[in-house]
Amino acid sequence: MASWTVLTKDVAGDTPLRAAERVVFVREAFSWMALIFAPLVLLRYRLWLAFIGYLVVSVLLAVAGLRFGLPDTVSTAVEVGIHMLIALELPSLRIAKLRWRGFEEAGSLVARDQMEAELRFFAQGWPLAAPAPARSQRPQTPRSTAGGAPTVIGSFPEPYAP
Repeated sequence: MASWTVLTKDVAGDTPLRAAERVVFVREAFSWMALIFAPLVLLRYRLWLAFIGYLVVSVLLAVAGLRFGLPDTVSTAVEVGIHMLIALELPSLRIAKLRWRGFEEAGSLVARDQMEAELRFFAQGWPLAAPAPARSQRPQTPRSTAGGAPTVIGSFPEPYAP
């Protein structure tokens, strides 16, 4: 089973069908393809800034190898480390990009594959369900007892008396 993050983008005047077409499911898992083909995976998901960063680091490693005599084992180890980082952080990069484009997190769920994730998400009644009420931003103060002393918050029913 894999965990999935669901992102949606609300557009005024949308029909439920159009809103459902804009739902994105991002699998939260290690990407083996990104481990082997990191730059191609970054291009596939249009993660341009991450791709440019990858190119800059690769060019700097090549220049350091030629100019300063950096051993091949060091540059290879750094490249493998970069590929590991991209493979681990690919879902986070995709979610950050989608949030930047105006998507909001609609939930997360556990499913075997994307089809099951879609079935579970849409079976909950989205987008026809009413949105959850907004939470109050005002902090709550503790209530007082009849004597004016605040009630105890915690595991014990009575306040500590010396």
